[in-house]
Amino acid sequence: MTNPASKPLFAPGNEAEWARINEEEERQEAEFAASLSMAERVAYGQKLSQQAVSLIVASVNAGHAPKRALWS
Repeated sequence: MTNPASKPLFAPGNEAEWARINEEEERQEAEFAASLSMAERVAYGQKLSQQAVSLIVASVNAGHAPKRALWS
């Protein structure tokens, strides 16, 4: 493992490190997607959609989104 950086990752000048991190995440997501069958993809998509609706409902209930967000 490398030594800890002397400045935070969000500091300017860390663009190369962020590019490396983003490439690794994209590679992992592509491998995950390639490993799923069509039925698994549908089930995963449904799960994500249900989570999105739950997030919208929670936002409306907390007063952070208008009630019409549920019907748009």
